Amino acid sequence: MDTDTPAEAALGRTSKEEANVATVLKMFNDGWGTNAGWENVWRAYVAPNVRTYFHSHPPMEGLDAAMAFNAELFAGFPSLRMTVEATIAEEDTVIVRGRLNGAQDGPFLGAPASGAAVDVPDVTLFRLEDGKIVESRYFTDLLAVMTAIGAVETRN
Repeated sequence: MDTDTPAEAALGRTSKEEANVATVLKMFNDGWGTNAGWENVWRAYVAPNVRTYFHSHPPMEGLDAAMAFNAELFAGFPSLRMTVEATIAEEDTVIVRGRLNGAQDGPFLGAPASGAAVDVPDVTLFRLEDGKIVESRYFTDLLAVMTAIGAVETRN
């Protein structure tokens, strides 16, 4: 997993911002949903009362709901990889920009497995309190994903 470049690490972040970035990158590295034991990493770095947003879905309340949703997403893309391209930190907020790529080898948001590959941009905003993630807001090109896996028809 790619992480901060030396130039990004030298952007004058406070020690708290650096710690927050380290927590978030730990989630992307060790807590990635295709890794064995990802659940233990989530329990260590995500607050029990976390609020998670995924596009226009209603917010998910609590760690158990967030973990169940994460497991469902990765069941659809069991080989999904994330390349972190940049991180931005300001006070209690960390933003991660990257790219997702992998094949849809399981059901995803109601679409059956297609075997189709996806490669899309990704942005996640995190808010942390006392070193734990208390809020995440996830954005990707969901239309491109759903089109690639054949869940959305395109017009010619």
